[in-house]
Amino acid sequence: MFIVHFTALLLISCVNKENRTGQWQVIELEQSLQNLTELKVSDFGRTIRYVPLETTDDCLIGNEPTLKVLKNFIIVESQREKQCLLFNKKDGSFVIKIGHTGQDPAAYTDEFGWIDESEAFLYFQRGSNQLLKYDMKGNFCGKVEFATPPGIASFYLLSDSELIGYYSGLNQQNDYAVGFFDKEGVLQDTIPLLIERIPVKYDNIESISVTKGKYTYGSWGRAGAIHFTFKDDKKAIIASYVARLWRNNGNIRFKEDFVDTIYTISDRKLIPTIVFDNGKYHWSPQEITNSQNTNGRIFIGDVYENDTFVFFQCVRGMHSHDVTLYNGLYHKESDKTKLGDNSKPIQDDLTRFMPFKPLSMSTSGEFVSYLEAFHILDWLDEHPEAKNNEALSFLKNLEEDMNPVVVLIE
Repeated sequence: MFIVHFTALLLISCVNKENRTGQWQVIELEQSLQNLTELKVSDFGRTIRYVPLETTDDCLIGNEPTLKVLKNFIIVESQREKQCLLFNKKDGSFVIKIGHTGQDPAAYTDEFGWIDESEAFLYFQRGSNQLLKYDMKGNFCGKVEFATPPGIASFYLLSDSELIGYYSGLNQQNDYAVGFFDKEGVLQDTIPLLIERIPVKYDNIESISVTKGKYTYGSWGRAGAIHFTFKDDKKAIIASYVARLWRNNGNIRFKEDFVDTIYTISDRKLIPTIVFDNGKYHWSPQEITNSQNTNGRIFIGDVYENDTFVFFQCVRGMHSHDVTLYNGLYHKESDKTKLGDNSKPIQDDLTRFMPFKPLSMSTSGEFVSYLEAFHILDWLDEHPEAKNNEALSFLKNLEEDMNPVVVLIE
């Protein structure tokens, strides 16, 4: 465990030397922060596509949904309505509602789901130690039960033969960051913690607050963030359902909060692959809870990857009242990074439509976002000429109470 921990903490100090040997790629953040650029849609891809989601009484979507875009489907998870809806990716037509909340054995307790590698099944949390399995036709297909501890992980990566769980947050009783389970939920192997968990003594807590749906920290905290203020003036923020495990081109990636390295998991071992070089903005893991003298430090939030790019969001002033969010694009082939202030809209220079706000990435590598119908109509009041654009033909039939329009860039 010490060796992994030691490597994680000292990797930044030797990135320049190792990068010259080609062992890993380096995302230069210090230079990028000092040379911000205004990103545009063409920086993300060559084409942009809009998919209006069908609107009927059976598939109404509430505010601030979570999207998962697959090869053939769009999954919409709505926290307020406690439902998971499946739409056709090609035309946005409604397919089926997947599962339900409740007390019966087939009911899940949280509508946030994890898709398996073959995109044939969705898994939902039930209680503190079960995952319920549904197919893409809405059929209940059984459950996976875990011992407690470890119980349910913060995030899962699933295949036909294996479940990989990432454990973060508070009150975890296990001493590892990643657990490998067979399809019955039996622990097979682990990867130790890279940094120590945030120690929480409840008699030292000054206040606790929860935010959901806000974009202050980008997609990292959008599903829910718990804010702790301690009596010794230290602070901590824990986010829910952060995708710290993902697949790219057959590889499994892993990145821990406050560790500036993206690892490839191979033979259940960590191989450094991509490093964020934050330079003078580096936030040491030993200072995670420091609320003094850390306002200039950079925290790497969500990270998404396809064959061409690493897209990431980073936060400066995380423990302050003056939080700045940045959107970053690292181009793998050119080894170039573009970083833009999120407060400056990403202009659509392809179809001249509304600004783009990247929220996630599809399993096919497309950048994903969505637009609420009423926001589009407000924009159209000032840009009526957009209805004459053939690429925006869906605007002609848009009404205020319709479901969102999904945006895909590749």
